[in-house]
Amino acid sequence: MSVSPNEHIECKVNSLTRVRCSISAAAQWDAMDPPDDEDDVPFSQLVAKQQDPVLPDHNFDLNTPTGSPEFAASYNKQQRRHGKMFNDPVHNLFRLDPLSIDIIDSAQFQRLRDLKQLGMTYYIFPGASHNRFEHSLGVAHLAFEVADKIWNSQRAELDMDRTDIKVVELAGLCHDLGHGPFSHVFDRTLLQSKGVYGWSHEEMSGEILQTIIDDGHIKDDALDDIDMKRVQQLIVGSCPNHQPAGDGAPLNDKRFLFDIVANGRNSIDVDKFDYLARDSHYCNVRVSCDLNRLQRLTKVLDNEICFKWSEYENIFELFHARATMHRRVYTHRKAKAIELMLVDALIAADPVLKMTERIHDPREFIKMDDTLLKQIENYSMLHPHFEDGDDHAPVVASQKIITRLRKRQLYKYCSEVIIPPNVISANLWKVPSVQDVITCYSGPVHIKEEDVILCENSIDFAMKSKNPLDNVHFFDNFDSRDKYSMLKNTVSPMYPDVFQASPCLKGTT
Repeated sequence: MSVSPNEHIECKVNSLTRVRCSISAAAQWDAMDPPDDEDDVPFSQLVAKQQDPVLPDHNFDLNTPTGSPEFAASYNKQQRRHGKMFNDPVHNLFRLDPLSIDIIDSAQFQRLRDLKQLGMTYYIFPGASHNRFEHSLGVAHLAFEVADKIWNSQRAELDMDRTDIKVVELAGLCHDLGHGPFSHVFDRTLLQSKGVYGWSHEEMSGEILQTIIDDGHIKDDALDDIDMKRVQQLIVGSCPNHQPAGDGAPLNDKRFLFDIVANGRNSIDVDKFDYLARDSHYCNVRVSCDLNRLQRLTKVLDNEICFKWSEYENIFELFHARATMHRRVYTHRKAKAIELMLVDALIAADPVLKMTERIHDPREFIKMDDTLLKQIENYSMLHPHFEDGDDHAPVVASQKIITRLRKRQLYKYCSEVIIPPNVISANLWKVPSVQDVITCYSGPVHIKEEDVILCENSIDFAMKSKNPLDNVHFFDNFDSRDKYSMLKNTVSPMYPDVFQASPCLKGTT
């Protein structure tokens, strides 16, 4: 059906959602599908890619009453068949396929809307209000783009099929499902302070994805057991104890797929692409790496994603950007002080909330998100019989810390000491205890041991003291059949010899 210029069509879905569409003379109705209100995408953008129509074969019956169940069912069927478009401030307009939408429209995935990407850093950088929800969408999009580019150029020699692209996109989409409240503060600080080690949010992501399947959000024929295992393998690919390809593993012959989402080989992956671009955008911190070139100037050689030789400096800038974000944002001294207050508040409330007991059951785990602070503050409203008795003393203690946080009465940053590299290399460095610091203090204030918190912080290029580019292989041009390493001294004498900053000891009271 054709629509005359400037003619308007109004569709009413479930008597609630109104979609108003203005169709130009060049755009035909049968090449488009109205977005739902959740996407908030201008209708004209749905045909931006004329060479690859986003939503073909539209078959709405315009004679069907718009408020009827039949129209709503037809509308939802079209949405599921064609996927959805997302208008993202970092990656602009992109589409995710129907299977990804089935996962997104689950309670487990929607939980990511209540997990700040940078945790309590939002209290320092007011623009850092973005969540793991949009980060996961962005990683899924980039994972698809990289996998699709490889499929278009090398599918015959690599024996790739479209299923490979599907599992890579799903791994990018679901890789952060297992994150706890307040980003990495939960697993790196809170759990360890409670004596819990070895817990991995990547493994929890795989378990939560299984609950999504068990709840029937995905049709049986859309993701079989083998594909499900492949997705889980790709998610945990960068974990230290994970062996990405063993005998009989579903991805044994396609090791390069592990280089896309969670690259344990050299740490160049689309997860890093998205969070560096997104975090720097929302924190207004400038980084200089060209991520678009790193996505496009790639080729698979010997089961590994390699980069064109011209990208050596660009890859160096990628890791330099990561170090810059850690130094200026992720380990900001006031942000660390707020995180320490948060940890103290959660530890105080743990006997009542039992957070550390929920980390092994995915259905219990997903009940926890960043709203924990509000739950503690409003505990009396949620528990009408709340009194300041012994049973609720942990909550009261936690509330006092949160009240200080709300009033900006933060823990005070005292000082820091950078340990000289020669001390480290000679194995002369030993982390002092709090008592050591108190003994050396000669000021007028009486300091108790519980008044001091020491934090040891070290910033690197993602592989501790190693140069990650030593694990990257390059090629000359897209006809090349060989890969090779590049030594930094052969590229430029100006590259550094040290890739890990000496430990910095910070004190807070």
